[in-house]
Amino acid sequence: MIALHLFLAHTVADYSFTNPMKLYGMIQTSQRLKHFCWVILVFLAFTFDVTLSSFPGALILCGGLAIHFLTDLFRWKRQNPWIVECVSLGSFLLYGIILSSFFSDSFLSPFFSTYLIGMVTVSVLPTQVFRMMGGLDAMDNESDGISERLAMFIFGVAQQYLFLAIAIGAALVYRVLFRKKPNWVWVASPIIGLFVSLIFRWIIFS
Repeated sequence: MIALHLFLAHTVADYSFTNPMKLYGMIQTSQRLKHFCWVILVFLAFTFDVTLSSFPGALILCGGLAIHFLTDLFRWKRQNPWIVECVSLGSFLLYGIILSSFFSDSFLSPFFSTYLIGMVTVSVLPTQVFRMMGGLDAMDNESDGISERLAMFIFGVAQQYLFLAIAIGAALVYRVLFRKKPNWVWVASPIIGLFVSLIFRWIIFS
């Protein structure tokens, strides 16, 4: 299995605890520095045993950080979000595939890194797409949708289909009671959650 630790680090740093849309524009220098520190810590968290153990590893880390910070530079210059986000994800996917062999014996196994990538893919990446498509406000963190799809992923990969159905039902009830204003995200969110969950179950266990 391909070890996509660098792709995992990038997606966690940019989407899991950050709303990338807030980076588009002239944010304060202090906020930029905080983001820089956060990105470095996340990259080290997923790659330190490889990137800090040798000179080639250090170069791999520096290369990943350079690509990430170049992405942020285009965000601050308010370039088209669709182009910036797609190019950055594609670049890290390619970068991770090319350097996968360096992480094959990492403390974070390729199987577990793939599982974590699945969690990111099903939870926060759809939220970013919804923001760019106008289904959500650009500044909306959409925590309820993220939790819904994440629960679907956990139960779907584990083949606990009863709990999967309960998660979908609970999410719809929550939206009816608290969101009250229906839009297409209500339908798209559980469909994406189900589809991505089944895809990653196949990838991990095939």
